Formats: sequence, C-alpha cells, structure tokens
Amino acid sequence: MKNRFLAFALACAMVFTVTACGKSDSSDSTKKDSKQESTKEQAEIEYDVNELVTLGDYKGIEVTLDGEYEYTDEGFDKYVADTISEANIYVEDNSQKEIKEDSIVNVDYVGSKDDVAFEGGSAEDQTLDVAGNCAAGTTQGYIEGFTAGLVGHKVGEEVAYEVTFPEEYGNADLAGQTVVFTFQVNYIAKPISSVDDLTDDIVSEKFSYDTVDEYIDSLKEAYNSKLESNLKSDTETAVLNTLNNNCKVSKVPEDLLQARLDLILEMQDRQYQAYGTTLKDYLTSMGYDYDEEVAKIKANVEESTKTELILEAIAKAENIQVDDSAYKEFVTKIYTQMGYSDETSFYKDFSVSGYGGEKYFKLAYLTEKASEFCVDNAVVNYTSKVAE
Repeated sequence: MKNRFLAFALACAMVFTVTACGKSDSSDSTKKDSKQESTKEQAEIEYDVNELVTLGDYKGIEVTLDGEYEYTDEGFDKYVADTISEANIYVEDNSQKEIKEDSIVNVDYVGSKDDVAFEGGSAEDQTLDVAGNCAAGTTQGYIEGFTAGLVGHKVGEEVAYEVTFPEEYGNADLAGQTVVFTFQVNYIAKPISSVDDLTDDIVSEKFSYDTVDEYIDSLKEAYNSKLESNLKSDTETAVLNTLNNNCKVSKVPEDLLQARLDLILEMQDRQYQAYGTTLKDYLTSMGYDYDEEVAKIKANVEESTKTELILEAIAKAENIQVDDSAYKEFVTKIYTQMGYSDETSFYKDFSVSGYGGEKYFKLAYLTEKASEFCVDNAVVNYTSKVAE
C-alpha cells in the first residue's frame, strides 16, 4: 500500500513545476544553497506526537464504497472497447480508394527544397488524419497545408505539391521557405474500434500476441487487476478520510511543516539546477507570484502532515516498530525506482534542515504500516458487489 504522505510530497513537487512561480536572483539562490548545506547539520526536529494528536476511533471503523469492484461482462466489454480505442490502431480499408476531406490515409513522403531532399523531411508508413492535419490518433498538427493537397487523389498515386514553412519555424534553413512534399498514397485506413474488428494478424503486429483469444485473455487479467487495485485504493482513501474526521491534530509544529515544505522545494530546485537554472528563476519567467504559490503548497502540505501525525500516533499506540529487514526492502524499492544506487546519496538528497532523510523514510515506513493496520481492521461496506 502506497504511503499517502510520502506520495503527496512527491506529487506536490511535480505539480509545483507548472503551478508555482516567484521572484529570485542567482545570488539569492547561491546563498540559499550554502545556507541549506550548513543547516542540514542542525539538531533534528523533535516533538511528542501524543501531545499533538487526540486519537478517536481508528480500529473497526466503518466505511462505505460505491465504486465498481466486481467483474461483469458489461464492464469488461467497455474496458476492452476503451483499450482498443486508446491504442489508435488503423488498418487498410479496401472499400475506399479516393481520399476525402475526412479520410485517414497511409503514405510515404519526401520533402525537398530546390529538388534536394532535406533532413527530417522524409518518412515511410505514416498514417495521416487529413482533416486534422496531424498523425492519426494525435492532436499535434503538421505545418499548415501539409495534408490538404491529398484530397481527391487515389490509392496508388504519387502526389506532389508545395507547402510553406512558417516564419517562426525552429529550423532556420526552412523557416519561411516553400518546399515540395511528394507523397506515395499506400492506402486509405479505418480505425479498429471494437473486438470484432480484430484479427490474429492485427494483435500479432500491434500487441505481440499470437491470437485474438490470447489478447482478450490478457485484457481480462488486466481488467481484474484494475478492479482489485481500485478496491484497494478506494478502501485506503475512505479509511484515511475517516481517520482525519475521527482524530484531531491540535497543531502542526511549524518547524516540521517547514521541513516538509523545504523538501518539496529542494527536490524541484535540484531538477532545475541540472538545466543550468534555478527553480525561482524559471518560475519567475513564467509570470507567477512565487510567494503566493508557495503559500498554497504550504497549506496543502499542512493537511498531509496532519494525516502523517495521526498515523504516527496510531503506530505509537499500537507499538508498531521498524522491522529492519522489512524496512530494508521498503526503502530499497523506493530508491532504486528513483534511480539511486545506494541509501547514502538517497538519504542525503532527502535531508533538509532539522530532518534527515533516513528519519523521513523510517517514518514513512511506520505510517504505511499504521495505515495498513487501520485498513485491515476496518469494516468495509459496498453499494456494489466486491470482485472475488
């Protein structure tokens, strides 16, 4: 079961990239980095969780779920249809021979300037959405007029016409230039929209299964796994929501809250430093107000930290301890998934002023175990049947 406060911290860090912004200069960032390196050596934050949290009911709590967790033929059929639709599979439509304004067409093409093919202007076996002026199944358009000249031509024809690149095109050699694209029309295509359209050849080419039956069996397994995952996730969410209602947190220590916020900001700062800038400098250029956005993040972090404190108090009340072997497996899985090769560098990157990385992840382990304890002891009701 994924630890909620850890997951929230990581998610906030990613969201912050596109929502926050601020005022900064490089000298301020340098001073901050230097200060952070020294303050990481300060005494770690201490608090008595029992003084902060008043526990209400957390064992045998009752929750009700209203999702779909049982296998049904109707649900599976919809899952199959959605999966096939999202795969954006197109095959030859032998009944169509002439390109229309709304056709999907498979072509090879070569782009040339002054009768010389230019780099990056040629491709084979491309399925184009003529009306959308884009690759079939996408929304990212080609340069204006790229597909328009195909309308009215037939399968097997070679079609050539001029297209002008926009003045702001990224390649200076082509920006504003008129070139010629020569197309070989291979076939007009149609989308695969249902299981009835599938053949053994299609699933072999597109999904690496020998037969349609094998592919459908794999989807059935994936569908059941999805039902189980949804049930597990929804149960945990309902239990944690009930815990937050039943238990009271008098306050979140300001130094603990600041440590949680610092971790999110430092994670982002390291990412931007890899590109030769800083978080503040980048976000300032996007036109947002840094202080306002940080205040929003801090408010959300305060709520997640309240949940963290409740779970920590439950772990203490139930005498849940860190099992060395289980913790080793827990933390190794996390740091390897994040691209680290050892605990030392991992803990260092997750250390902030007053709170070391090892302490952070050992608490993450304990709160995960406390969450599992509450879920395992909850009474779960369903408005629909549970998948067996």
